[in-house]
Amino acid sequence: MRWPPIKSWTSTSIREGFRHFVAINYGGKGKDRWVSMVAVLDGNSRLMVSWNEIKDNSKWNSGWLKLSRDQSNPSLDRSSSIGLSNTKKNGPCLHPSEDSGLLIPSEAISERPWL
Repeated sequence: MRWPPIKSWTSTSIREGFRHFVAINYGGKGKDRWVSMVAVLDGNSRLMVSWNEIKDNSKWNSGWLKLSRDQSNPSLDRSSSIGLSNTKKNGPCLHPSEDSGLLIPSEAISERPWL
C-alpha cells in the first residue's frame, strides 16, 4: 500500500458509531506512521489510526464500500463501538494536510486521490 494514504476508507467494523471515514491528515515515520480520520456522516467522530492497522484488510478497506443500511447505520450506543483502542493518546490531528483537497482555497500542487 502506498504512502501517503488515499482519502476514503471503510472500516470492517463500526468505529465511533460509523464505518465510512475520510483521511484528513497523516504523519510519522516508519512503524510510527499514523492517519487521522473523520467519519463521513459526523465530523465530530474522529480517529487516529496506525498505518499498520490501516494496511490490515481485516480491519480497513480502501475506498467507500457500498453497504446495506443495516451495515452502515450509526450505532445508537457509541460506547459499544471499536476504534479507541488503537487511538493515539493525544488524539487525532484535526488540521487537514496540504494535499487533502479539503483546504479552501486549495493551493496544493497535487492532491491525494480518493481511491
